[in-house]
Amino acid sequence: MTEETPSNGAIVSLSNLDPSSLTLRRTVVNLRWLIMLRWVAVIGQLITIAAVVFLLRIEIPFPAAMITVMLLTAGSNLLLHWWTRGLSEDAPDTGVNWELLQAMVLIMDILSLTVLLQLTGGANNPFALFFLVNVSLSAVILTPRWAWGLNVLAILCFTLLLIRHIEVDELHISPLLRPISVMGEVTILHLANWLSVATSCSVVVYFLTRLNSELRQQEVSLQHRQLIQAGRERLESLGTLAAGTAHELATPLSTIAIVAKDVEKFFEEHPIDIPGADDVLDDIHLIRSQLDRCRVIIDRMASQAGQAIGETIQHISCGDFWKSVLDEVSEPQRVRVVMKPEIAAATLYVPPVILSQAMRGFVQNAIDADPSGHEVIVEIQRFAKHWLWTITDRGTGMSEATLRRIAEPFFTTKPTGKGMGLGVYLAKNVVERLEGTIDYQSALGVGTKVTIRIPRTFPGPDDES
Repeated sequence: MTEETPSNGAIVSLSNLDPSSLTLRRTVVNLRWLIMLRWVAVIGQLITIAAVVFLLRIEIPFPAAMITVMLLTAGSNLLLHWWTRGLSEDAPDTGVNWELLQAMVLIMDILSLTVLLQLTGGANNPFALFFLVNVSLSAVILTPRWAWGLNVLAILCFTLLLIRHIEVDELHISPLLRPISVMGEVTILHLANWLSVATSCSVVVYFLTRLNSELRQQEVSLQHRQLIQAGRERLESLGTLAAGTAHELATPLSTIAIVAKDVEKFFEEHPIDIPGADDVLDDIHLIRSQLDRCRVIIDRMASQAGQAIGETIQHISCGDFWKSVLDEVSEPQRVRVVMKPEIAAATLYVPPVILSQAMRGFVQNAIDADPSGHEVIVEIQRFAKHWLWTITDRGTGMSEATLRRIAEPFFTTKPTGKGMGLGVYLAKNVVERLEGTIDYQSALGVGTKVTIRIPRTFPGPDDES
């Protein structure tokens, strides 16, 4: 059996971690380090030139050109610092492609280094090793695609230095390493130098990009686990609050129930022959029935609010599970459950109480979303590794802005007094605890479709497909 993914409307997953906050955090840190390292490079270049000219008494050709290159680097760094001065991890999305910006900065640095080396001995200059610094930075702060692109650029620039550069007598290592354009041939030393630089840069990029990818995955995984743990802690707090609330409400509700019972008994034993007396008695019966319902709800809150958090996995048939879900919704006659007989008889391995509460919230939301009375369709499907449950309504639908906030605690689109905004939040925590996912597909004026995937963690002999 294959699974079809919905294709219409806006889809928002309530279980997948959005990595945008992690990306922005890395961008902020990377840009700060990059700006600092570029200042170090500029200062180091100035100190090196001063030492060569004034201490070693070596004449440098075209010093004005070298100073110009360093001024361009310093100026671009000032501009970069000014542009990113207000950037923080909590900053709104400005639409800037920060990765492209960082790549352009590193490309400029490689080209600047090439020009400086071109004017001072080319590949014979010991500072040619700084190509490794640039490709290492690119591998750490950029995606692998950009890192390998800058690696190719660095190798091409080094190749250019081997072909043509301005010679400095004090840097002559060997006559065989004079520019290829001067010698008219490629020597073994040219090839050896080129291979050593190309190989070193490529190995550095390969291992650093792999290491960087692993670290990013671990960072995402860690934050995901932290979010789940925080959600569980909030859920436990809500469970404790619910149990305390149930305990506090038990006494006044018991008092109301006793008084209502006494009034009901009085009217039954002493009928009053006045207009409307029967209606009053009917209202008292209604109060008694609603108080009994409140008592059932409060007993469940007191006994299950905290217990459900640690509820164990139990066996229950899929049909019985969904029957328990629909038993307490407000309009069960509007709900049509679509499942094959063999699926209804199949066994679920879930915490039935807390999961049925979560599913009941989704079904009730679907009923409330469509006051026109259209049918709510619940479709149950089974796949090799998971259950797929979809709840579809034909209500007013939700905007993308609402979908982004739908799983926030205490956020609700219902009128005041009709909901607390905890249903989806609690359901999300329950499903994530089972390593499942919840997806919303919604469009304004069309309706909403909720897709819940629950892993079949413990398949039994009657539950194979």
